[in-house]
Parts: sequence; structure tokens; C-alpha cells
Amino acid sequence: MIRTVPVTAGLVFSALLLSGCGGGGSGGSAEDPPPGSFPSTVALAGTINIEANTRVDLDTADNLAFGQDPLSDPQVLPANFVLAGYVSEVEGDYPPLNGLQASSYVADPIDEFRVPLKAGETLVLQSFAARSADSVSDSKVTLSLTTVGGTLLDDATTDPETGKTDVRVTLPSNRADDEYRVVIETLGQAPVRYAMSSQANVIAAGQSFEWADYEFMPGEAIVTTAPGGGRDVSAAMSASGATMSRALGENTWLARAPLTVMQQQSTARSTLRWVESLRKAPGVSSAIPNYRMSSQAPTAEPLYPRQWHFSLIDAPTAWQLEPEGGAGVTVAVLDTGLFRQSASSWHSDLNANVVSGELLAGSDFVDGDDHPADPGNSVGNSVYHGTHVAGTVAAVVNGSGGTGMAFGSSLLPVRVLGEGGAGSSADLLDAIRWVGGLDDGRNPRADIANMSLGGLPFIQPLQDAITAASDKGVIFVAAAGNSNTSVPSYPAAFEDVFSVSAVDGGGALASYSNFGNWIDLAAPGGDATRDANSDGVADQVLSTSAAFVDGELKPVYIGLQGTSMAAPHFAGVLALMTGAREGAELNYDIVLPWLINGDLTNSSSAGRTDDLGYGVLDAGKALFTAKSDPALTILSSSPSLVSLNSETQLSEKVTLTVLGDQTQPVSIQSVRSGQSWFDVSEATNTGDDTFTLEVWLIPEELEPGVAQRGTITVNYTSDGQRTLDIPVSGQRITDQQARNAGRHFVLLVEPEPNDEGFYESVAIAPVMVSDGQYRFTFLHEDGTEPRPVNQVPPGKYLLVAGSDFDNDSIICQAGEACAEYPISGLRQEIEITSDKTLSGIEMTTSYSRPMISSLSPAQLPRPDFQGYRLMLKDENRDMLKNAQKFR
Repeated sequence: MIRTVPVTAGLVFSALLLSGCGGGGSGGSAEDPPPGSFPSTVALAGTINIEANTRVDLDTADNLAFGQDPLSDPQVLPANFVLAGYVSEVEGDYPPLNGLQASSYVADPIDEFRVPLKAGETLVLQSFAARSADSVSDSKVTLSLTTVGGTLLDDATTDPETGKTDVRVTLPSNRADDEYRVVIETLGQAPVRYAMSSQANVIAAGQSFEWADYEFMPGEAIVTTAPGGGRDVSAAMSASGATMSRALGENTWLARAPLTVMQQQSTARSTLRWVESLRKAPGVSSAIPNYRMSSQAPTAEPLYPRQWHFSLIDAPTAWQLEPEGGAGVTVAVLDTGLFRQSASSWHSDLNANVVSGELLAGSDFVDGDDHPADPGNSVGNSVYHGTHVAGTVAAVVNGSGGTGMAFGSSLLPVRVLGEGGAGSSADLLDAIRWVGGLDDGRNPRADIANMSLGGLPFIQPLQDAITAASDKGVIFVAAAGNSNTSVPSYPAAFEDVFSVSAVDGGGALASYSNFGNWIDLAAPGGDATRDANSDGVADQVLSTSAAFVDGELKPVYIGLQGTSMAAPHFAGVLALMTGAREGAELNYDIVLPWLINGDLTNSSSAGRTDDLGYGVLDAGKALFTAKSDPALTILSSSPSLVSLNSETQLSEKVTLTVLGDQTQPVSIQSVRSGQSWFDVSEATNTGDDTFTLEVWLIPEELEPGVAQRGTITVNYTSDGQRTLDIPVSGQRITDQQARNAGRHFVLLVEPEPNDEGFYESVAIAPVMVSDGQYRFTFLHEDGTEPRPVNQVPPGKYLLVAGSDFDNDSIICQAGEACAEYPISGLRQEIEITSDKTLSGIEMTTSYSRPMISSLSPAQLPRPDFQGYRLMLKDENRDMLKNAQKFR
């Protein structure tokens, strides 16, 4: 008798709308679920907007510590901007501070920018010392303005020892309106945060980058009463222990706090808490501290270009070698089924490739019928997991949406996971036997079987079924799991199954991915906490799904992350390899030696690691290995996708490399585009079997905010007449799209600071910007251990978010972005209850800080405010270790 064991989908989604292969993780979707559709597991969800014209230095310490190299070219900025960043002459470790975990800073001594300026225009920079500075002289910074060629026009240096922390440079009035070079360079031996603004932006916003911290008299407040509220006010003052010590005019009094306030360890914080209590007293219209100084403001496919994951594994080269996209090859997707668009059709980008004819009986092993449709979740949101996986394998090329790896292959949907992505090992066993033809002795129903699911222990009957189907020619691929552990997860760890771990946009192991000696190879799975390819958005895999649009469930594309997204990349490449062999056999025993020898991955030689197995999948290399014609000679482009925009990438150099039979001469006959919004040069032969060309964006030919795509067609001869198509994407970026305040950490913190002055975090959610916004999700605590860092117990908390540019594990310091709910400077408690989902929360993040003035009487100063720590309360610190791997 088969023992039934739960199976879960291998996906990390907004900290687990579906649990990962055998465990938890954290992450996010590129789309917010529609209002009212959140599952009951969600405690809190919302959006963080970004102030207009906000930009970020793209090589801050948190990015560099994460493995990103410093920028080699100047970063492009718009005419009006406010930007924050980081520079440091040296690398080192921050000194211990109140129990903070160790963190390091990295060297990045110079930041360079290209900025359009007009004659007489001024740039303003303010610097802020990091906590590793031994003296204020360590935080000196020079701001220089030069021509693009390097001729110095103006410069200035901050001098914190004399209080000069802000400096200005001005374009001389005799200079033409043009683009100029701006350089920020540190002169000290410690990290420095900075904020730089164009003059127009400073004047418009009246910006201050530090929290207001006006001095006030401990234990004193100025109280204004409502007319006629005398008795009520007297009673309220008596109840609070306050004394009205002196009349300051009509209805205004100087009040003194009771002795208990003055006996607190921090009289400043206790005074402010007392002032807040006075504001709630009956008959009190206002209460403010008794400031030592006056409170006044300071002076001062359409979607293919977004499918980075195909370019990472050189899919365009593979598509040249198998232009039919795996036609005639069948891939079974054992998952949640497919989104049914209507009674007679599937998702519009999958329908043409789903096996034709009547639906195959027995292909739904959850409901036991012949309709493998994903019904979604009856409660909450569904990401249509099987639809997303299937799209990565076999989405069609039809002029809309995106594409699949094997866009011409046949798709066999096999439903083994039910609502919420859960299923049983018994259903999986039946499905494997059915796909392999073991149930009735027929030939296998599929050439390749993808299993983006996991969480099982070793089960002998499952191993036996997989081995039997593999012996009949079925190649099995499975997701390694999302628990960030080396513990084997099945079915990925079974013999005769290719186990796939996940990498981010830079090819590094994703923060959630499993690893170990049972991993065979890695493929793109994305990582929502990273932008490792520096394209300005979080690394998520974009594929087919469904969502509510204008109240109606429709086919869409969404971004997800997980080893579930990695596995179908290899399944799709196997389909291309099978098609390219033109009838020659391909099975597990043939593929495995190729993998071990480094013939299918980016590995330069045979060898493996526990993170990436035998390397990251290389589709072009795999197709060359599978082809039977050794005389083949083609051109491959690097990058394989040219992505241009008016904000950061106006041009791109492309290298064309000769692959295959090097004895075949290659001659480029033409390079064409047929597009008005970009120019491309002729190809230049640079020797060593390479050619180069350059592509330039023409922004004025684009409609603002609308992405365009085109193609560079390279016609050439080698072993025959051939064509290389290089996709090009271009955007004239709007400010809304380009707004970026860096990686944000969203925190739920205790309402009162501890004795050290820090607010204790109870839950953390890291998020990346997408189209000028951040989206976050916290989950209800469910009692599982270890508790994911974005699960929150019931209680009252402050909701805050911010960046950590200097990587010191503290957010919301001067020169870093910060958001507080509902308004920065006016925090309010938010209550989490176990039976309710709070959605639609909105905040705004910015580098500027609210100023205390007559326009903001409710705002209070923040004595000794040090920011918010990226550390959970003591009893939960172990949970943060995995979450900090993205740091």
C-alpha cells in the first residue's frame, strides 16, 4: 500500500502564498493581487511610492557587498533629480553596536555621473559620516564638475570639522547647455553617505536630509486649551500629574510634567511620550515641547525584452540551432494544471501548443477526470503555478506576450497539485506511471517531464516508477526546492532525475535555493530581493499566468521566483535538444555524461559545486552538443538582448562570436534594423573570430513611458546562408518609471524603543523597486519553526521601511531613504490580528525628512534617533540569518 505524503509546489511567492519545495522562503510577485483576493495567510500588504525625481547611486555598499562590481561607466541622471549614494576609500568592518550582527563595508572611492545642465545651474551635495568613522575628517567628500572630456569647471569639498557638510558646484554662465560629468570622491578613510540634488529640485522641495532634532526643556510643554474647556482641562491635567505652572497668554500655558516622567532613564523620550498623552486629553487643542529654540524651517515579444532569464542562458543561440523551437517534442508539466481561458481554450500564449484533440483521459489526477484545468483558489489569490511553469517551457511566439524556451514543442498538462499547490505522493505516482506509459504498457506520452514540486522524503515506489519511465526514454527534470538547505528534497533527489537549483540575474545562487551534493545544474529562478543584472527591476522570471483585470479573470504575464521557475528552463532546453537531433535518440543516460563533462553549462571544464551542480545552464552550448552535424558554424551575440533606455543606457556595444566549426569562413553581408528609434553601426571584424557593432537609442523618436521592441537582423554566410536576430528593447523613461530609492527593507517594529534607543523589529520583508514602486507582504504567524522573517504575531506595531546604502544594518539614517506609516514623521500604530488581512496600505519613501514648522504642529523632534535596526528581537535572531544572505 502506498503511503500518501503531501507534495507542495516549488515556488516562493510573496513569502509563500505557495510553500516552497519542502519549506519556506521569502520573495514576491511582480503583480499585486486584486483587492479582496488576498489569502487568509496574509496579514498585511501594501505599496510604497517614491517621491518624484528620486534616483539612487547604483553601486551602494549593500549592492557591492552582495557581489555586484562597481560601475565602470558614468551613471546617467535626468535634468531634475535628488540622488543618494555611498563612497568609501577602503573596505572594512563596522564596529559592534548594541548587539547588531557583524556587517562590512566595501571600497567604492569614486562615483561618476552624466548630467544635463544649463548655464548657471547648480548642484548641491550633502555628506553624512557612517558609524565607522574615527573622526569627522574621515568623511570629507569632493564634488567636481567637468566636461565630458575631463576639463575641470568647478569643485568643492565638504569639511565636517568646520561644520561644512554641504557644498555646491555651478556650471559657468559662458558654458553651453549640454551634458556634463559629475564626480563624487571620498578623501577620508571611512564610508560616507551622501545626497546630491539639482538646484531646481532643492528649491522646489526645500529639502533637509536629517531628522528634525530641536532641543527642548525636559519635562515641560506648551499647552493650548480649547475655549471654555477650563474644568475639563484642569481635570485632565490633574489626572496626568501635570502642573499648569505659568500662563503664556489666552488659553496657553506652560505645563510641567510629574516627577515620574523626570525619573525615566531618557528624560527626552519620556517627555515626548508625556506630550503625546497631553494631546489626547479632553479640552486640549495642542501640546508641544518647550523648545529651547524657535521651531522654523531650515534655509537650506512586447515582453520578451523583460525575459532576462533567456538571455542569461544564451537562448538566442539555441534558437538559431533549433529554429523550429522543439516542434514534434512533447513536454509533460506535472503541476497544478493550466488556466482555462474559455470552455474550449487555454491561456492565449499556450493554447496552440497544448496537445491537440480531446483532452487525454486521466491527465487530472487530483479530481480524477480528463480536464487538467487549474481552478484557482476558492479563497485568496492564485498565481496559476502550472500555467507559469508551462509558459517558460512552451509559450508560443505569436506577436504578443513573451516566449517559451521550446516555443514549438507540444505541451502535455498533467494536474497533480490541487488548490493552494498541495498534492499527494499517490497522485504523483499515478501521474508518473501514466506519463511513462507504465499503466497500460503503451509508449511514453511525453519525451520530457517537468516536476516543479517537492517536499517529499525518499519513497521507493516513486523511485521505481521514475526509473521505469526513464528506461523507456522519458527525461525527468525537477525543482531542487526553496528551503535554503542541503537536505535532499524529492523527487529532485531521486536517481534518474535532473535536479535544478536557482540562480538570480547575475548567475549566483538565489537566496532561497536548496543546494547540496544532489544538485545537477542551475538555471534562472530569479530572486526578488536582488537586481543582480542591474536592469533596475527585481530578478523575477516572467511567464504566463492569470489575474483579475477590471473584475474579470484574464490571461496575463507575471513575475515569480523559485526553483519551480528554474526547472522548466532545462526542460525546455532538453526539448530543443531532442528536436535538433532529428530523430536520434536522447535519454537520461545520454544527457548525463554531457552534463558531467561541462558540455551543457557555462562550466569551462568538468567539475561540480554543491550550489550550482555542474554549472549554470548554457542553452547554446547544449544545442551544439546535441547537434549531429560537426560542420555547423554560426554567430552568437553578446549581449543576446540589447536593452536601451533614456535614463541609464543610451548605447550598447555588441560582440558577435563565431561558434562551431572554426575552419568555416564567416562573412557578414548586412546589418539592418528598420526602426527609427535606434541606430546600429556596420559590423567590424576585430579578429579572433569576433565582430563588433554598436547600437544607439534615439529617445525623441519614442513615446514617453511606452516600451518598444525591435530586431537587428545580421545576414551572414558560413557553412550556408544564415541569419542572426538580435532583439532590441528601448524606452524613453518617464520619471514615474525611473524612480528608484534602492533596495528597501520593510519592518514591523515595537512602538516604543528599547533602552538603547532602538526599535525592535518583529518582522522584515526586503523588496526591490518595480516601475517606480515597492510592494510588500507580511504573513500571519502560523506556528511553524523556524518562523519566516516576514511572519508577524498579533499585536500593535509601527510600520516603517528604508534603504541601507552603507550596509551597516541600520535603515532610515541621514542620506538614506525612509518611509513611515501613514506619514513620515507622524507615525501611528497599526494593529495585526490573526483573523484579518490589512491590504491597500500606502506609504511614500524619500531621502528628505519632514521639518518641524507651523505647518506641522503634530510632528515631534526625535532626540537620539539612530534609525531602525535590521535585526529581529533576541528570541528570533536565528531566523534572520537566512534572510540576511541577500545582503
